[in-house]
Amino acid sequence: MGDLLAQTVPLSFAAAISPLVLMGILAILAKPHSRVHAVAYTLGVVAMTIVLIGVGLLIVETQKGDTGGPLSSPWAQGAAGVLLIAFAVQMVRPKHRTDEDTAAHHHRRLIGPDSSSLVYLAFGVVMMVVNVSTIVVLIAILRNVAQAGAPIADDVVAMAIVAVITSSPAWAPLLLVLAGGQAMADRVARVGRWTNRNAKYLLGALFLVFGVQDLLKALGH
Repeated sequence: MGDLLAQTVPLSFAAAISPLVLMGILAILAKPHSRVHAVAYTLGVVAMTIVLIGVGLLIVETQKGDTGGPLSSPWAQGAAGVLLIAFAVQMVRPKHRTDEDTAAHHHRRLIGPDSSSLVYLAFGVVMMVVNVSTIVVLIAILRNVAQAGAPIADDVVAMAIVAVITSSPAWAPLLLVLAGGQAMADRVARVGRWTNRNAKYLLGALFLVFGVQDLLKALGH
């Protein structure tokens, strides 16, 4: 179990660093009397995270019986490494639109002045679906799960931890604001702005390290 967690938890923090989901919750919390909507958004993010991980885990467990399955092969590990390196390069390239701009765009497109909590829940789902860098990391995590060959109960526990960490950009700010009020909301907003400016460099470095690591392991087989 310890080896499995060592192969999944570090990558899950990389999945959580992507600021797109964080920008969505901050846009909601910036409005007065928005906490019910923030809860709905968070539930949408968590639900979609569980769906993505659940579908991926089902695929992994289904193909495990085939001598480890294709996801355990050196080719899959090499492909994961190349994908992570490609996203590392993409992360640090100049962009015309920031994560904050992207979150604001989807917010304007989906949410009107009288939108219900159900719409905010859907907004959370959408923000996870378009959060491509996080999905790439989840694919890399699931490939590690396939390679580890641990019992299914261990896989479920490990991926439950991954789900909690990956969805933390939505639930952690909400809990902080609910506990700390407006003063905490201001601090969370400042952290969010800093994250939006700088997360791409940290993400790029992490993706590069994990990608090179996967490539070297694949070449060593």
